Amino acid sequence: MLDKFGVTKVVLVEDDADDREFFKEAIEEIPYKIDLRIFMNGQEFVEGMMAEKSNVPDLVFLDLNMPVKNGVQALKELREVPEFKNIPIVAIYSTSISEKDQADTFLLGADAFISKPNDYKDLRKLIQKIFEIDWKNRNTDKKNFIISPL
Repeated sequence: MLDKFGVTKVVLVEDDADDREFFKEAIEEIPYKIDLRIFMNGQEFVEGMMAEKSNVPDLVFLDLNMPVKNGVQALKELREVPEFKNIPIVAIYSTSISEKDQADTFLLGADAFISKPNDYKDLRKLIQKIFEIDWKNRNTDKKNFIISPL
């Protein structure tokens, strides 16, 4: 469970402007103090993380389908850097429900997989659910990998 009383550092990596705004609005409604950093593609994300190795986020939402560098490539690169091995990539934030995408992201070290909800209420519920998970003690196995808003 993330700290409701301290500031939680969250990163969103998302190329779609509407999805970024949708996410920002939903995250503002949950009862946490959040410092949200946004990157628009995987390349920007990896470069930003490398430039600020001391500013490690508590939680990362990573879209799979992006230009320049996709989420799978960014995840692979991030997990190869010792300072970032334990960052909870708690959600592969994607419209994809492909079993291949799920398998690839699991093998590369993502901690969870979600599909982008079409409904704002479902997105808010999903984000709230993700924030309530005890990520430090969570058993990340295939059974727990896919998270749904219900």
